[in-house]
Amino acid sequence: MSHPFHRLRAFLQRLPLRGRLAQGSALLLGAFVLVKASQFVIQILLSRLLSPSDFGLWAMVLVLTGLSLLFRDGTIAAVLVQRGLDDKRMVDAVYSLGVNVSVGLFVLQVLASYPLSLFFGEPILWPLTALHGTIFLINAGTGAHDSVLLRQMRFREIALCDCAAGGARLVGAVACALAGGGVWAFAAGEIAYAAADAVARRRASGYHFRYSFWPDPQAIQAVRRYIADMMSINLAVQTNTNGDNLVIGRLLGAEPLGFYNVAYQLAMVPVFALTKVNRVHFTALSHMDRAEQQSYVGRALEQYALLGAPVYALSFVLAPWLVPFIYGQEWAEAAVLFQLVLIFAYARGLMSIIGTALNAFDKPGINARINWVLVPLTLPSYVLGAWLGGVVGVAIAVALVMGAGATGWFWVAVCRTSGWNLGVPAKPVLLPTLAAVGAAGCAALLALPPVAAAALVVALYMLFASLAIVRIFGLEAQKPPFKPDELAKIVSSTTRK
Repeated sequence: MSHPFHRLRAFLQRLPLRGRLAQGSALLLGAFVLVKASQFVIQILLSRLLSPSDFGLWAMVLVLTGLSLLFRDGTIAAVLVQRGLDDKRMVDAVYSLGVNVSVGLFVLQVLASYPLSLFFGEPILWPLTALHGTIFLINAGTGAHDSVLLRQMRFREIALCDCAAGGARLVGAVACALAGGGVWAFAAGEIAYAAADAVARRRASGYHFRYSFWPDPQAIQAVRRYIADMMSINLAVQTNTNGDNLVIGRLLGAEPLGFYNVAYQLAMVPVFALTKVNRVHFTALSHMDRAEQQSYVGRALEQYALLGAPVYALSFVLAPWLVPFIYGQEWAEAAVLFQLVLIFAYARGLMSIIGTALNAFDKPGINARINWVLVPLTLPSYVLGAWLGGVVGVAIAVALVMGAGATGWFWVAVCRTSGWNLGVPAKPVLLPTLAAVGAAGCAALLALPPVAAAALVVALYMLFASLAIVRIFGLEAQKPPFKPDELAKIVSSTTRK
């Protein structure tokens, strides 16, 4: 029997992020914690200064702006992370295209703001949405600078930029709210965030792009398919995950949408954190061969399940106490919505890791088609849920269709298209997930006080998950996703570019 420290070392070698990659993930997660903390402060303060209807109005704005953000220059510039910075002609062409698209998005959002106000029957949406569109002008070209930092694995600079932008949002939103700005405080915070983000990333990148109103057509042609597929993925995901807001706002009104939006944002916090880690995953996977990629993805899923499942289980049992404690007693009815959205949020985290892997494998088209198949199911299910059960019915539809249903479809489709055995992505997450579900279910059935429920969930999860833990620690050191010399080569090559 091997020494416990040897088993610990074997476990650490199984983690997908080690060395510089682990440091980068820690920096991005640390920045995310600070930024999210500032957002919580904003949300808590505004929940006491504004009404649920104000939150609902801003969620209506996000229906359009969320769609516009799918096509911003950051999405276009993602190809620079996947393809590299060696081809200066391609790099400048992608930058120029991103700037042009950003200006176009500003014009389109201003033009679409009036029809949006008519659709929801809220006149204030016209000027509010138009004002929010200025973020596209402010951030034009910022995505290319961010991709340069990410390609060069300059995670410290990215983290500092995130913190600076988050701090600016806090100051802008709170100052406007205290001055009596009402719902305009949301827009003030986003504009301040965009301005600080643009300045910080340009200074940190230091890369000199050459803008051309007519980007090189040959250079764009070489990356056109990848960019189009990435946009298609984002559009499908946005349709599936933002259609609930559209349905609630149109059929049920601003106040129910306000409750739902607050519950949704709170439930998705771990997933938003995962998006930061996925940026590191994307960079690492883009440098690997196919054999290393499959092993890396399995370990990333395992890490997410072991750490994420108990967090979601605790959140579920603590929801009736947690939501009123954070936002106030008038937000208590958002607790059940929060519990239902948690089911989708956990599943979304799993799907995002696999989706990131497909993009790094240069298969964004497959990722897009997998997501588009879900669109004919999601929107009708949201409408049916609103008709049968109001806002709670929509949350149930999200949990069932975009949670359990979408995960199963995504699993099968990705394995079929990638040539993987179905058990490859399933085995790392099955036991932690079942352990969390069992622990949360037992605590909920016993109807214990919050502290006792939390303690029971932790104890039961550790008991149920013991099989997974024993399996992991029982494995001796296996081949790490990067050999030390390979990682050194990658780091040195990316910092030179």
